[in-house]
Amino acid sequence: MSVKKSKDDLEDVSLLKFALVAQLKRTYQSSDVDVLLFAGADGKIYASYIPESIGPKIFELTNLITHNLLHVSQQLAMGLKQSVIEYEFGTVIFSSVGRGALLISLFTGKADLSENMHKIEIAKHVMQHIFEQRPMTAEQLATYPEDVAEELRILSKIVFNEMYTQSSEYKKNMQILADIKEKITGVMGRGEVEQVLAMAFNEIASSPKWMTEDLWPLLVEMIINDQIRPLHGDYVAEICEAEWIPDIKHKLESFV
Repeated sequence: MSVKKSKDDLEDVSLLKFALVAQLKRTYQSSDVDVLLFAGADGKIYASYIPESIGPKIFELTNLITHNLLHVSQQLAMGLKQSVIEYEFGTVIFSSVGRGALLISLFTGKADLSENMHKIEIAKHVMQHIFEQRPMTAEQLATYPEDVAEELRILSKIVFNEMYTQSSEYKKNMQILADIKEKITGVMGRGEVEQVLAMAFNEIASSPKWMTEDLWPLLVEMIINDQIRPLHGDYVAEICEAEWIPDIKHKLESFV
């Protein structure tokens, strides 16, 4: 009997995959590793980070990994935590990530492994935390060394910010922001828009992506009364108030 995946299941899988790749990318950027793979003991690749331009040595190493993966996996299953194998084309580090998963780090050039091993060790703990979907509570983070806990905190912020930009709430706020910019431009000119908005957002202690349906009309009202009215008079301000606020409220209610 097949199990039908729900929308929430698919979103969870997408979030997990994004978090894994994001951590691999961070490890690549902070070390001399050329390619990073997160794989199962059966050879299935769960996530990877491969830069756009890679040399031919990577393909040589990849072929060698394929042949040795089963042997290394068997050793790791028996308790081996890490395996460093040097080939003619470079070096590969196999790191155990919990049960049945491996972090594979490929180096094609000469690198100071002692300098990179610590970064790989941090990545290994972070990948295991993500893969096992452990909670990001203070109690859980306290069980790790501080450098691992800090990396988890940074990754959590990256994932949250990135995934939030894909949400309907974020898209709604960006559309409302664009509409308000057009309204301000029509009255005060394009050169004043950013300054007007910066002052208004500062006044309500918020930013565009964190705005709520209650805050948007308040922001518009503040712009009209504090910045348009003193410069363009009551008549223009009252027209803006009569047209802009109902329009913004309508768009907030009708956004899908």
